[in-house]
Amino acid sequence: MGKSYGVIKWAERTGNPLTVFTSRRELYGQYVEWCEEMGLSFLSLPAFQHDCETMGEDLPLEAEVNQIYESGISGAEIHENARQYFGQPLPCQQQGKCRYMERREFDPEDYDVLIGHYLQAHNRDYLEGRYVAIDEFPGDAYFFEPTHNEATRAISNYLKAEDTLPFENWKDLSERGDDSEYEEEVKEWKENLGFYSHRDTRLHLQQNPGFHAHAPLLTYAGLEFELLDNEWECATLRSGRIAVRSPEDEWTVLIPPPLYASESVVALDGTPTVTKWRLALGGNWIEREEVLDSDTEKREYLRDVLGLEIKQTDAGSKPYQSGKHVNTKSDGALLEGIYEREESRPAVITSKQAQAQYESSDVLSLIEGVEHYGNLKGSNRFAEVRVGAVIGSPHPPENEAVKRWGALDGESIERKEREDGQPTRGDDLDFGGLGNALFRDVVEKEVLQAVLRFGRTPSADTHGAAVYVHTSRLPRWVTPEPLRIKTWSEGMQEVVAALRCSHDWPDGELTNKEIASNTSVGTKQVGELMKELDEEGYVTHRRGGRGNAYHWSDVRLEEFTEFGQVE
Repeated sequence: MGKSYGVIKWAERTGNPLTVFTSRRELYGQYVEWCEEMGLSFLSLPAFQHDCETMGEDLPLEAEVNQIYESGISGAEIHENARQYFGQPLPCQQQGKCRYMERREFDPEDYDVLIGHYLQAHNRDYLEGRYVAIDEFPGDAYFFEPTHNEATRAISNYLKAEDTLPFENWKDLSERGDDSEYEEEVKEWKENLGFYSHRDTRLHLQQNPGFHAHAPLLTYAGLEFELLDNEWECATLRSGRIAVRSPEDEWTVLIPPPLYASESVVALDGTPTVTKWRLALGGNWIEREEVLDSDTEKREYLRDVLGLEIKQTDAGSKPYQSGKHVNTKSDGALLEGIYEREESRPAVITSKQAQAQYESSDVLSLIEGVEHYGNLKGSNRFAEVRVGAVIGSPHPPENEAVKRWGALDGESIERKEREDGQPTRGDDLDFGGLGNALFRDVVEKEVLQAVLRFGRTPSADTHGAAVYVHTSRLPRWVTPEPLRIKTWSEGMQEVVAALRCSHDWPDGELTNKEIASNTSVGTKQVGELMKELDEEGYVTHRRGGRGNAYHWSDVRLEEFTEFGQVE
């Protein structure tokens, strides 16, 4: 719908200062082009790991700098206190000021549009007095995910230096944190922690083993965790911050940016899950505005505005995330059928694991180009492609995609069971209301987003694309043309190979017995397979001679495909 372009057009029309946060640096260039087109002043925000010369050049101290940075110390603090951390200036400071630090010296008010990554929304200077657009869902950008050992070491290290809490280390806190005798001290510590403060910035502690700037927040979580029915734990930490812990003791802390500092925020997402947006941005204040108000309008938009012809096979859910269930025979049959129908090889979107299997098989010769789900956000690689295929569905770990987000919302989510006590699977997979919405967000909406990658850019004589979807995981409101995939059995392939190798083929005739003599297939089964080829129009027959036998002759067996066909 041109929603990204629309916010830049809005900034040009209103004269209001705008900050755009998005995911990939290659998307910055698109925003730059639009700003130049409309005469807006703009700046791509400085990024420590992109602009600092010390990073990514195998220079001395790079590993040490990374270690300090990963402990929650900002790039600016590292540069300002380099001598305290490393006993010397950084390599990027040897010949003068670091490029990153130089780029930080600007006044946001001098620019109509600032362009940066989701994480840079934590910097209030980029928010205050400005309008904010968040382009696509930020995913886990606002997650801090320490291991169990990292979290507990950080807490223990913090407690050694924090006199106002009566606990010696993590074990002590976990065992005695809810004792009534410590209630007043814990309450006072929480109040003094501050409503928005969550970082330990004491310089003299920062090089201690196990230090992490988020230790106060982890300590707060350790005091607040409450057990959910599915053995996950959840802690609400004020100002939108939430911590959860899995039964396997994996920690996730959600730290939303301080968006309250901005004038207002618009979140751009064609297929949103509002619960996840609400959590990620830290408040229950989102108002959802649907451009298309009904399923009918959505279908008309796909068909008439985008020009998409969506065709869906009967393949089932085809969870391809792990690569264990990739069916190259079925996929090959689809790709052969697409070429026969469209007279063009399709570009393909699938899982990273399926892509790797295609690249080591004959399937690759049937594909014009291939991309995986994880590399799609904001991608325009297939914008001018008129024939595409989306093969298999993403199926990320349920702990990450469903249970964790449910726990962040304080909800216990588990996979439902069938009447026989077995877990639901495939098209019958069921997590309950919120769980299903979270699952669809990662699966069905990802598949639809993949479909929308094709044919986005109109050419002089056409627009849109024919897109074949080889998974059942499309949103229910999409009404594609149904297709059936038929793959050839090994017996069928053997029979066809025997026909093609026979001196009496294609100009003569062969009986079932003669064909069977050159295969491992019995004569009766050969007869059934030949009848199938007859029904498909590849061969024809006459009957006569001894026992009124079938005599087979060629019609178009040279068109027989390797894998199967689309019906």
